[in-house]
Amino acid sequence: MSKKEELLTPVGRLVRGSLYHGSSVDMNNQPRVYKTGPNAGQPRIDFFFAVAFKKGLERHWAETPWGAEIWKVGHAGFPQGQANSPTFAWKIKDGDNTVPDKSGKRACDHEGYPGHWVLHFSSAFAPAVYNEDGTKQILEPEFVKLGDYVQVYGSISGNDSTQQPGVYLNPIFVAFSRYGERIIAGADPKTVGFGKSPIPAGATLTPPDGRFNPANTAASNAPQAAAAPAVPNNAPPVAPYPEILTPPVPPIGQAQAAPVMTEKAQGASFDQMIAAGWTKELLIQHGMMIG
Repeated sequence: MSKKEELLTPVGRLVRGSLYHGSSVDMNNQPRVYKTGPNAGQPRIDFFFAVAFKKGLERHWAETPWGAEIWKVGHAGFPQGQANSPTFAWKIKDGDNTVPDKSGKRACDHEGYPGHWVLHFSSAFAPAVYNEDGTKQILEPEFVKLGDYVQVYGSISGNDSTQQPGVYLNPIFVAFSRYGERIIAGADPKTVGFGKSPIPAGATLTPPDGRFNPANTAASNAPQAAAAPAVPNNAPPVAPYPEILTPPVPPIGQAQAAPVMTEKAQGASFDQMIAAGWTKELLIQHGMMIG
C-alpha cells in the first residue's frame, strides 16, 4: 500500500467538474466500480474537479513546490521505474498540450487550461467547502462555481495499479478564495445560434394571454399608473357636467385648487376617476375625494 502524503495547493481556478455532484459512470458511459481493495467490483461514485495553476518560468510542473511533492510520491510508490513511463497517470495536464487524449480531446481546447498546469482531483466523497482561511464551512449549495478561485487540501498516493500505474490526488477540503469569470460547462446558449431562425407567420412579441414577455422586459417592468376603481353598480348614471367638457377659466389672480384624493381612490388621480365615469359629487360621497 502506497504511503499518502499531504498536499496543499496554491490558489488556482476551478476549470472543470463539480465540488458538489458525483458521477456513477465514466467517460464511456460505463458504470464506475472499485478496481482494487476490499470493495473491488462494487459500484462507486466519483467526484471529480480540475484546478488550473498559472505557469511560471518552470520548464516542467515538477519544478513547482506542489509538483515536487507529487513527483516524489509517484516515484516512491513505483520503485521499479514505472513513473518514468510517458503513460504514467500523474493526474496533471499541460494546459497547452495539443495532443488528443484517449477520448480524442485536447487539453488546450478546454476553457481555462491554456497557460496553466491543471491538477485533476477525484474522490468517492464530495470535499468539504470552507471560506478563505478555513474558519467557517460554507454549506450553501452550489456556492463555488466553475471559474471561481480556490485552494485545495488533500492527499497524494500511488494507485498501486499494475495495469495503469499512477497517483491519486484526493481532495479533503476546498477553500473558496475569490470569484472568477464563469465557465459554461457544455454548450454555451449564447453561441449555439439562437435568434437566427426565420420567424413563422402568426408569431408575435406581444403575449395574448398576459404571460411574462422576456423580449420586452423593459416595458413590462415599467411602472404602471394605478387603475381607477370601477364605478359602483348602485350609483346612478350621471351625464358629464358642461364645465367638465369646457372647464371654466378662474378669475385673474385666483388660483384653482387641485382636487385632493384620499386613500380610497387607490392611487388614481382626479382626471382618471372622471375619465372612468365618476363625478366630483360621487367621489366626495364615497370618500375618495376631499370636498
